Amino acid sequence: PVQVAAFAFSLAASFVTYSLAKSQGQVSRLPLVLSGVVVSAFFTALVSILKFLVDPHKLASIVYWLMGSFSLADWPSVWISASGCAAACVPLHLMRWRLNALSMGDEEARALGVNVERDRLIMVAAASLAVGCAVSVSGIIGWVGLMVPHLVRMMIGPDHRVLLPFSMAAGAAFMVFADTLARNLASFDIPVGIITALCGTPFFVYLMRKGAAESWGK
Repeated sequence: PVQVAAFAFSLAASFVTYSLAKSQGQVSRLPLVLSGVVVSAFFTALVSILKFLVDPHKLASIVYWLMGSFSLADWPSVWISASGCAAACVPLHLMRWRLNALSMGDEEARALGVNVERDRLIMVAAASLAVGCAVSVSGIIGWVGLMVPHLVRMMIGPDHRVLLPFSMAAGAAFMVFADTLARNLASFDIPVGIITALCGTPFFVYLMRKGAAESWGK
């Protein structure tokens, strides 16, 4: 089914990204981000090829799905994806205290007895499963993972033992809000991905300005 293919390719993309970052030595944030940009560009090109080759009558539905929407979701697919997301949340929940150690840096985490490479692989695999299952139902809905955790962190602090479950709940609530807004702004359903992008991009600009101000001590 679609969920299996989504998980397989999300895991493959994560593995390639991780391998490229590791080829530069120890895996750190910057090589991981840059490798992710490269892999994302490659898969975006593959999607463009598929859109070019597909039946023109089906192209509109593909483009609509890529924008992100819940209008095509049904209960069987929701239950399958929910099961995958729940399974992915188990290791993340059990390892949430280790995220606190990893957030301090690799060396500090190793000093606290954390197996950095192993734990990072487990977390990447779990996140890939959750994202693959979600995208298989709703399409690509961006900016939620950037905006919601930062907002929750500002309100309750950086402790991942609390931050992780609160971010999950806040993300779900935000998606309900965005979907309701998308269905009621016009006489037709606006893709939810458009709503989240309109909310997320100003917040990203705010984070950039806030980070620049803090770095300059203003």
